[in-house]
This record gives sequence, structure tokens and C-alpha cells, in this order.
Amino acid sequence: MKNENYEREKMVLGIYGAGGLGREVYIIAKKINKVELRWEKVVYIDDIGKVQGKDIFTFENLVERYLDGLEIIIGVGEPAVREAMYNKVKRNKIPLITLIHPGVYIDETVRLGEGVVICEGVTITSNIVIGENSYIHPHAAIGHDVTIGRHSVIGTNSQVGGSNRIGDRAYMGFLSGTKEGLTVGNDVICSAGAIIFRDMPDGVIAVGNPARIMKRNEGKGVFQGGV
Repeated sequence: MKNENYEREKMVLGIYGAGGLGREVYIIAKKINKVELRWEKVVYIDDIGKVQGKDIFTFENLVERYLDGLEIIIGVGEPAVREAMYNKVKRNKIPLITLIHPGVYIDETVRLGEGVVICEGVTITSNIVIGENSYIHPHAAIGHDVTIGRHSVIGTNSQVGGSNRIGDRAYMGFLSGTKEGLTVGNDVICSAGAIIFRDMPDGVIAVGNPARIMKRNEGKGVFQGGV
């Protein structure tokens, strides 16, 4: 019989993305490791050399070296890029884990897809579904009966109103919010500080309070071509 603790010691967590968000994910992983002793190593996956003294592997090199004991979490804030990375991980049949800050309570009525990241200070209430590979930044508040789609990003100190439906690859900037009972479509960018009071169709960029549609999200990019 295999020793479970021995198997855990062999596990390696690869953070896919070595930029600013990846380094934030690394901090969450360290805090989890203090509680659970889950990973022997936490490393970055990218192609830029070293970050804060940590070795960085290419995806292919890391898979080749640690295939049997590898888990991956995505540490990039661009929804479309998150989706592409997710698809690559799935094609290679590598486990994509869910990462939850140890101080966040998750009710039994909440369903989280694989690859979701829940950061420090997030409020998750009841009857919530968060789709695969979505990222909830620190101190966001998710109201009751909310559904958040796949590969979406909810910004720091943002608030999602009760019974909202947030689409795939949506991005809510910091300090943004939504009125209760709304639908926000796929590929919508809600800019920093914007407050949405009406449904938003797919692929638009909303700014202001009350939020108005500024333009189409043609390039499906937040940090290049978005707001």
C-alpha cells in the first residue's frame, strides 16, 4: 500500500504564468502549504528565465520532468489567455487544481470548477457556481445565487449582485459592481469603478457609473486593446 504522506511530498505545483498575477498566486500557494504541506515544490511555467530567484520551466520541460506528480494552476489575468492556457493543460491531461486561500469559507451550496482561484478576503455566499479556471481577486464579494462563467476574472473589491449571471471570459475591474438580477455576457469588460445597472450583451466594454457601453471588445483583450 502506498503511503499517502509520501505521495504528497512528491507533488509539484506549477504556476502557469510568471508575471505579477503569477507571483500573487505563489503567495496563496505558500499559505496553503503551511496548512496542508501539499507540495514539495512550487515553480513557475514561462519562458523568461528567473523570477525572484525561482527557476522557471517551459511547459514542455516541466511536464517531462514532473509528469507523475505535477499539478497546475493558471496565474494570468487576461481571460482569453487563461482560456488558451487551460486548453493546453487539458490537452496534456495534467491535473488543474482549485486554489482557495485558507481564510476563505466555502459553503456546501457553492460549486467551484477546476482551476478556480479564490484569493484572500473574498466573500462567497450561497448557491453560487463559479466556472472552470475563473479568478476571484482579494476582497471581492459574490452575492447569493450568482453564476460566473468559465475563464472569467472578478477584480479586487468588486461586488457581484445577487442572482447575477456573468458570462465566459468576462472581466470585472477593481471596485466595479453590478445591480442584482442582471446578466453580463461573454467577453464583457467592466472597467475599474464601473457600476452596471442593466444587462450587458456579449463582447462590450462598459465604463462609468452608471455604466455605459463605450465600444466593442473586438480584440477580446483587457490589457491590450481593452480598458
